[in-house]
Amino acid sequence: MRPGRKALGAVMALAVLAGCGAEADAPDFVVRNTGVRVRTDALFARSLDFPTRVESTATAALEYWGGDWSALDGRLITFDGAAHVACGTLGNSVGCFDGNLRISTQDAGQQVRCVEETVLVHEIGHAVIGDADHTDPRWMDFTPVLEALRGRPGYVADGEVPCDLAVSVWRHPAPR
Repeated sequence: MRPGRKALGAVMALAVLAGCGAEADAPDFVVRNTGVRVRTDALFARSLDFPTRVESTATAALEYWGGDWSALDGRLITFDGAAHVACGTLGNSVGCFDGNLRISTQDAGQQVRCVEETVLVHEIGHAVIGDADHTDPRWMDFTPVLEALRGRPGYVADGEVPCDLAVSVWRHPAPR
């Protein structure tokens, strides 16, 4: 089945669920057995290519962290329009992995322009390797992910703009 037909199938399945009184926390679409919930008005999350961009960004992140889609199997990724998401005892953060992934679509209070500019890559790292203390040296060198995702468009009210990837969004300071 072609990728477009997969996305259409997922959308149709969700429409059927919505018609059957599915709960409000159900995913808006599914990518490789991973639910994706959209709770933001960020333009990139409303674009037609959003499901494929989530999939390709997650694939690049999984490859970087040495994982595969089984690390996200049955999990839920929520893209949230708030500046911060709740993260258990850690308080508020721009991203959280606690079995599911919650990702803010803002950076320093400004809406980001593409899924790649969020902390999705970082939170997938936690899903694959754990490492809550960020001791793994890969937290500081995301060059392979940057190369894999470079050149994609971002979205603003006037149309497409470059998706400016900054690996500092994905990095975590070395432990003291």
